[in-house]
Amino acid sequence: TNGHILQVITNLLRQVAPWILRAAHDIGLAAWFGGAYFGAVSLNGASREVEDPTQRSRVANAGWFRWAAIVPVAIGAHLVGGVGLLAHQDHDDSGTERTVALLRAGVLGTAMLATLESGRLGRKVAAAGDVPVATAVRPIADTPAEVASCQRRLRVLQWVIPAATASLVVIDAWQSSRSGTRPAPREWLRGR
Repeated sequence: TNGHILQVITNLLRQVAPWILRAAHDIGLAAWFGGAYFGAVSLNGASREVEDPTQRSRVANAGWFRWAAIVPVAIGAHLVGGVGLLAHQDHDDSGTERTVALLRAGVLGTAMLATLESGRLGRKVAAAGDVPVATAVRPIADTPAEVASCQRRLRVLQWVIPAATASLVVIDAWQSSRSGTRPAPREWLRGR
């Protein structure tokens, strides 16, 4: 049954040292955020440097498809680390902790769905072939309508993913400061 499988997974994760789970959780999230942010700031914008407008999306997609091989590993490490950390901790049933857990789950879901949708839209743009575009996420008048629609959505999603993953970092930092697993910012300033 599903309950038995969940119990087996929980027991396995309890055998892993918490610091290893924390490292997987944090490195996975860092890679997810960093890759998405790099793509939005550097890769998509740099595609305008390609002289031939019909090659711009091809160049950007080549970079994104290389990242597509890494992002599932990053997300998986983040999720496994997070589930493992939950298996190790005593649960606080306070209203604040429940609210933060629900907020975190919503933000995580947003980041995951945006990542999946971004990949789907990127594949549609790539499947259209060598069409003229301004950048990886900006169409021009000669861009086919379906590609232009995908690009407009990608232009929004390129910022949703790093915003959501950065929000997860902030939530994790707040939770860690409350649980005492990491020094709170005031303690950092005092050198404790």
